[in-house]
Amino acid sequence: DAAREASDLVLTDDNFSTITQAVRQGRVVFDNIKKSLLVILPTNGGQAGVMLLAIALGLALPMSAAQILWVNMITAVTMALALAFEPPEHGVMRRAPRLASEPLLTGALVQRIALMSVWMVIATFTVFDWTLARTESLETARTAAVNAMIVAEWFYLFNARHFTASALRWESLTGNPMVWWVSAALALAQAALVYAAPMQDIFGTRALDATAWGHIILFGVGTFVVVEVEKAWRRWRDRAGGF
Repeated sequence: DAAREASDLVLTDDNFSTITQAVRQGRVVFDNIKKSLLVILPTNGGQAGVMLLAIALGLALPMSAAQILWVNMITAVTMALALAFEPPEHGVMRRAPRLASEPLLTGALVQRIALMSVWMVIATFTVFDWTLARTESLETARTAAVNAMIVAEWFYLFNARHFTASALRWESLTGNPMVWWVSAALALAQAALVYAAPMQDIFGTRALDATAWGHIILFGVGTFVVVEVEKAWRRWRDRAGGF
């Protein structure tokens, strides 16, 4: 009784298989938290970078305050939620125990987040500037910029399902059904943002044509390629991999 009162954790089942399953589940949960951060933080970094660049260059802001809130809400509610249901990484129980002092944001995680933040700035600002020059409409350019960031994040969602393993395999499409439910919800939400009149009034958006969507999707595909190249480089550099 004294030991129970003094302890931080009491095992009510000392079966070894139960302990093994608990450790495995703990590693999966910890991995999925890091994957969610991999998706959320680059969005925040990209938004901050886009705004700072526009202010530094004396240009119109690529997104309004309401649109920034929309992007944050969509990213957190849909994409990060999907990663909470990720199955275990291959070989999750063959890893060495991590140090208790190891931070949640390791060096490799910070590097990936920085890479994606810079890419988000490039993609979003390029689409915004191109659309503004093409349409001479600030509202249309901002709509394209918002969708460029969201579509890039959606492509990146498939990258983020694995830390260093390639996403160019069938399992990336079938391993987590929640990703496709979230993708459907995301597509409907973005369609409403762009084409529904009430949403246009609230968020200051405008309808986009096929040419604008083509450029947006092109940068989305570019996002996927950039991260896969970074993963391949990391696997080549360190065959042990992992974050």
